[in-house]
Amino acid sequence: MDRNIIVVTGPESSGKSSLCQALSEQLNLHWVPEYARNYLEKKGPQYDWEDLVKMYAGHLSAQEKALYEHPYTPIIFDTDSINYAVWSQRVFGEILELLSRAMQKEKKHIYLVCYPDLAWEKDPFRENPDDRLEIMEEHLEWIEKLERPFAIVKGQKEERLKNALDALQSLGVISSGL
Repeated sequence: MDRNIIVVTGPESSGKSSLCQALSEQLNLHWVPEYARNYLEKKGPQYDWEDLVKMYAGHLSAQEKALYEHPYTPIIFDTDSINYAVWSQRVFGEILELLSRAMQKEKKHIYLVCYPDLAWEKDPFRENPDDRLEIMEEHLEWIEKLERPFAIVKGQKEERLKNALDALQSLGVISSGL
């Protein structure tokens, strides 16, 4: 059975995880949390190229497990390979070849790109308080280059959730009967 994969992506501190959780609850869908945060919470905020590779491998494993366990419904991913490509290019100046190949294969991904209109929340794992709009644009460049459907989601709290639901309806992922 063909199904949609909803990817919530965008820059740091733009409400991705909160939106994933709210959509999961509203739509009764499984969501896969951001793996990198979990990894860094255990390891600490310092990372290198090898850590990025490990985080990406863990990310893929968590997504594959969720797809296997929930085969017949849409599923929500808190980021995907595009996020890792943007991150890798910004921090290390290059993109892993496996990321490039993975992005080509993620054809069923439908994107909700979180606009950075939420207040910056500092934490030890966030690095980019001043260039969130630029990072969002980098995500959009990849999404458009790969010709994937997307919507930009703006707003605060309930308004953001409503805008995301409206976007998913416009993208044909959910029906208007919600």
